[in-house]
Amino acid sequence: MMESNSTNPEYSPEEATRQLYKTWREQFTMPLLIGSLVLGVLALIPALSGAGNTIIKVLFVSVYVLTGIVTVIRFPYSIRMGVFLLSIFALALGELFTHGILGDSLFFFLGLIVFATLMLSPRAGIAAIVLDILTFVVIGLLMQNGQLIPINPNASPAKPSDWISAGAAITMFGVIIILGFQRLEAAIFETQKQIQSTLSVLKHERDNLENSVTERTQLLQKVNRVGRSITAILDPNELLNHAVFLISDELECYYTAIFIIDATNQWAELRAATGDAGRVLIENKHHLNINGKSAVGTAIRVKQVRFTLDGGTDSVRSDNPLLPYTRSQIALPLAIGDRVIGALELHSTKENAFLQQDADAYQNMANQISIAIENSRLFTESQQSLAEMSATQQQYLKGAWLSLAADQKLEYAVGDSETIEKQEIEIPLTLRDQIIGQINMSSANDWTPEQKNLIESVAIQAALALENARLVEESQSIATRERLVNEITSKVWASTTIDSILQTTVRELGRALEAAEVNIEVSMSDNNE
Repeated sequence: MMESNSTNPEYSPEEATRQLYKTWREQFTMPLLIGSLVLGVLALIPALSGAGNTIIKVLFVSVYVLTGIVTVIRFPYSIRMGVFLLSIFALALGELFTHGILGDSLFFFLGLIVFATLMLSPRAGIAAIVLDILTFVVIGLLMQNGQLIPINPNASPAKPSDWISAGAAITMFGVIIILGFQRLEAAIFETQKQIQSTLSVLKHERDNLENSVTERTQLLQKVNRVGRSITAILDPNELLNHAVFLISDELECYYTAIFIIDATNQWAELRAATGDAGRVLIENKHHLNINGKSAVGTAIRVKQVRFTLDGGTDSVRSDNPLLPYTRSQIALPLAIGDRVIGALELHSTKENAFLQQDADAYQNMANQISIAIENSRLFTESQQSLAEMSATQQQYLKGAWLSLAADQKLEYAVGDSETIEKQEIEIPLTLRDQIIGQINMSSANDWTPEQKNLIESVAIQAALALENARLVEESQSIATRERLVNEITSKVWASTTIDSILQTTVRELGRALEAAEVNIEVSMSDNNE
């Protein structure tokens, strides 16, 4: 219960300390009363059994009984503590009446001040001092005038100076106790205040940390959504346009733009941007000097994130008249490894919209865009290479089959060619998108879709088989030619004289090529003469 009060903002540190102290006193009251009863029995039995004044015995018994009653019955704290202090005062009076001021009564009178201050308040302690002094004055005057004598006949006679010294000692020690308690209470209040202040600071920092973690998590989720969305796009133009609009929606940006470095590596060209301002800038072919003072140019040049704030003194800030509501700006390099290909620029109408501690998250988003741009570029280049290879291959196939068809008639037909009404079908022989022939078929009945599919399947397999056969014949021809060249060459190299080399060369070429006449001549004359 007290813990909740101490953390309640409605309680001041002083009030929280008082509540805590009050609870401690109330919890300490019962052990204090029980201890008083136990120790009181040890002191009460000898006092009642021995010879003594009846008034003192009645006083001790009365006080003991009252203490027992408030211990057993749950009285309010003030009544219980009043009875306890009364018992101490009664013991002090008994000692004072019995032995005088030179006895042990000072111990009980001082205890009255201590417990009144500790268990009630400093004011109660001051009241106890006043009560002690008044008691000394009244009883001291009575004893000095002989109207009241100590019960113990062996008690040492006291002088007025003894009474004055006792009063001064009680006052001095009482004031010291009260002042010390007040200092202790003030120190406890100050410590409680510092603890409360520290707890408030910790709570504020915890709340800020929780908010920062939440905002950071949301930012990372947005960055991941952007990354997942753009990695599926392979068209470069579609990728850039989709990226800027997606980033503007996710991060609530006033303006988003992507710049790509041109071939000269001196200018950053605006390739995609949002809003009317972006449309106008793209139409005007907006570009920035990489070596200039713009945030984009600096981010590309130094390969680091650049933050610019409204009203700041950052020298790289550039005011664009088409973007008058910009209050925060960030420029991020688009890098692939150590190579920078451009920059991502974000504008916001909010102050401090882009925080320095979020730089890694923003740069991670820029890196994902860079990778997506590079992947789209590589995909486009590979598609172009495949198209070029396909065109080259088609040209090669066309030339090879044209040459083959020119050397020999490649046609075969079966069936009746009588002139009757027929349903004709033509299926091309296609090899890698290149038509190398055609299948012509005719029938008296209409061709069904199943028959057409069958013919097309056969045509595909026939085209592949024809190409394989051509390749086999071509490879065999090449192998035969290389073998013949090797044979002629080996015979030529086996000759050792010029005449034999010439004769061997002419003879072998004529025989291999079945030439009617072969002539070889070695001459140093100028053919132009």
